Amino acid sequence: MVRAGIHPSVAVWYTAAPDRTAAGRIADEFELSEAAHNVAAAIPGATMRPILGAPREILALIEACRPDVVFNLCEAPAGRPDWEAHVAALLEWSGVRFTGCRSETLSLCRRKPWVNAVLRDAGIPVPAPVDPANPRFPCIVKPAAEDGSAGIDRDSVCWEPAALDRAVERCGNLPMIEEFLPGREFAVSLWGPEEPAHLSVGEVIYAHDLPLVTYAAKWLPETSDFRDSPMDYATDIEPDLRLALERVARAVWRAVAARHVLRVDIRLCASGGPHVLDVNPNPEISPGVGICRAVQEAGWRWEDFVRSLVAWA
Repeated sequence: MVRAGIHPSVAVWYTAAPDRTAAGRIADEFELSEAAHNVAAAIPGATMRPILGAPREILALIEACRPDVVFNLCEAPAGRPDWEAHVAALLEWSGVRFTGCRSETLSLCRRKPWVNAVLRDAGIPVPAPVDPANPRFPCIVKPAAEDGSAGIDRDSVCWEPAALDRAVERCGNLPMIEEFLPGREFAVSLWGPEEPAHLSVGEVIYAHDLPLVTYAAKWLPETSDFRDSPMDYATDIEPDLRLALERVARAVWRAVAARHVLRVDIRLCASGGPHVLDVNPNPEISPGVGICRAVQEAGWRWEDFVRSLVAWA
């Protein structure tokens, strides 16, 4: 951690948008320059650097610049979200302080079956897995090792065997099949140094029979899915339910050994119990959305949040 009263040199590193993306994903998903500017504007003297993603590029930057802290926005080196943990690992190996979760947490949370196993072992409720040979409906099919709702659309929710077969075929390698929970959905954002000292809770308000957050709902503002799934931070949440959501989210933080910032997506089952849908280390930080909006809805100034992350590194 940087000592109080010391102004560290801070480098904001962000992955450059790739020339091409995997099928079904758009380049704007990986365009982080606006987020990087939003961060750098809050840190006096910060420098910015787009990262293409080669290991030698990152190691050369470390040797040439040797910043006190890297504000790590390297989410998809070379357009590969599955390489996100590698940048954090190189920084760890090189002894450079950086913001956000450690490489082990990033790696764990990319593989949904792995993180679900860890959460179950910690006594944290998650949706039950579904055996495709003996399915229960409704169920949902989603990629086991993708982020950003990639591969998820309205047809990912299946109500009968033929729909399940189509969804599994469309999903390709490593499909994950689990029960589809019918209740309300919440996003709990947490931040703090090593413990989750602060929280902000929003609810996804679905309209026009949209059953879940699809890829379009997250990344395509011109679509009906986007319009039909706004996040509401003024929603009415009963005190006992809010307490349960916060308790589950804090337990997730500790189970995955998070630090600095985390978002936990939680959905209620038929009886009203909270179950963890997804765990998002280093969540979306672009202006007006994601963690940027969450901390502001909680009454934090953006500059204070960004500078706190640097101080916690």
